[in-house]
Amino acid sequence: MRIVSAPAAASRLLPDAGTLARARSLAQRYPDLATPTLSRAPALDAHAGGRVFVLDESTQATGSFKVRGALLALESVAAQTPGASVIAASAGNHGAGVAYAAKQLGLRATIVVPSSAPRAKTDKMQAAGATVIQAGSESYDAAEACALAMAARLGLRFVSPYDDVEVLCGNGASLAYELLDQLGEAPARVLLPFGGGGLATGFACGLADALGETFGDVRRVWGTQSEASCAMALSLERGAAVEALPCDGPTFAEGLEGGISRSAFDRARAVIAGVIAIDEGSIARAMVWVLEQLGRRVEGSAAVAVAPLLAGLAAPVRPDHATGAVVVVLTGRNVDPERFEQARAAARV
Repeated sequence: MRIVSAPAAASRLLPDAGTLARARSLAQRYPDLATPTLSRAPALDAHAGGRVFVLDESTQATGSFKVRGALLALESVAAQTPGASVIAASAGNHGAGVAYAAKQLGLRATIVVPSSAPRAKTDKMQAAGATVIQAGSESYDAAEACALAMAARLGLRFVSPYDDVEVLCGNGASLAYELLDQLGEAPARVLLPFGGGGLATGFACGLADALGETFGDVRRVWGTQSEASCAMALSLERGAAVEALPCDGPTFAEGLEGGISRSAFDRARAVIAGVIAIDEGSIARAMVWVLEQLGRRVEGSAAVAVAPLLAGLAAPVRPDHATGAVVVVLTGRNVDPERFEQARAAARV
């Protein structure tokens, strides 16, 4: 386990006011979007050193937050080229979001997934009418390379899960605005999963915009990821983006696996507080804890946000003052039953 802070940095690649405004009004344009559930989690208070709230996005139609970013990005495509085809690479949730958004907006979607993508996620893509292509590798990086090559060859719009400003604003910023509407105060800290960095970056930008702060001046957002695939932690330590990263063994957080692009790294380090890399046993125990204590069956890529608190790594996220709230974001429920049972067994070790 390790904690890596993000140094002060600036970026010219952060979202503009117009894109943030579109993200802020996303729920008004798409009434089928579920309102995230915000609830107190007093069982975590002692771990965090303050009041803890859980923001749950697992009730979305696709089972995760990523439908938000897909809708914001694909509505631009639909406005410019009605009926167009798009392509995406995904470990699962982004693909389900793109498939859902494409169906809603009259577009056609192709999703390239790693061979390890959970059925709970690929089934949602196919149910929404997307064409699903399985890459010949368990690596997300390989799936992304395949999708990018197809996009270039066929002249299609590639919809990145993390390196697209519209996607990150839809995913993160829209969620941040809705959090503030419910919480009624600025959170002291926010813990959320970090893969390619789109959610964390967008969330930090949305918080800053809503609170009237300059991007990066107040760093409230901590990303969490698996030690088995911790590209952002390594990138911060090295001062440069780790663009491809083979997974160091199996992970319960397969949705966060892979490298981070240079532009995504540039954006993320300018606005987040840092990342916490957590071991697989802690992720498994967090999955079980969330079910037993909160009554939610979530995937490892969501439970990873709870894991640092349960593992005693709360020091960097403790509130600066007694009234500050810590918010943990649960991002998705798409876990195969047998995968959850594997986590339950690992949690006992």
